[in-house]
Amino acid sequence: MDDALRRLFEKHSSGAPPLPISLDLYRELQAVTPNQFQSLLHDLFEKNTFWDLEIDRATAQQTAAGTWQVMLNVRARKVVVDEMGIETEMPMNDLVQVGVFGATEKGEESRKPLYMQLHRIRSGSQTITVTVPSKPTGTGIDPNNLLVDRDPENNIKNVR
Repeated sequence: MDDALRRLFEKHSSGAPPLPISLDLYRELQAVTPNQFQSLLHDLFEKNTFWDLEIDRATAQQTAAGTWQVMLNVRARKVVVDEMGIETEMPMNDLVQVGVFGATEKGEESRKPLYMQLHRIRSGSQTITVTVPSKPTGTGIDPNNLLVDRDPENNIKNVR
């Protein structure tokens, strides 16, 4: 992102016309974005895309080694809305952040991340299993709300 902004500012630093528009930023982002994330740029800039991500259940079990195995049952859906408001479900095969969090320390405002990685998420129901070093208290799919989700509240679930 920084490289794209830097390039945009360098090209238009004089302030003289033609002035940059959002499509100029989009082209700069395309130029610096790795191939694996080009489809995300397309979804965010060329289409009106929404993701419906939800954790149905999150459980954890301590292993013999003292770590914790966390299982998240998630549902995922991707929808494109056209100019007339017609929704079309699209096959989802996207990289999405998955997080597992530990208890907050006294005085901390947010949970301590024990795990935060990108996972390949497909349309429908699926189970994600990760191992963390200490007892988890919560989980999240796209916990930082990087994607446009109509109901981001169901992306977070306490661990049972």
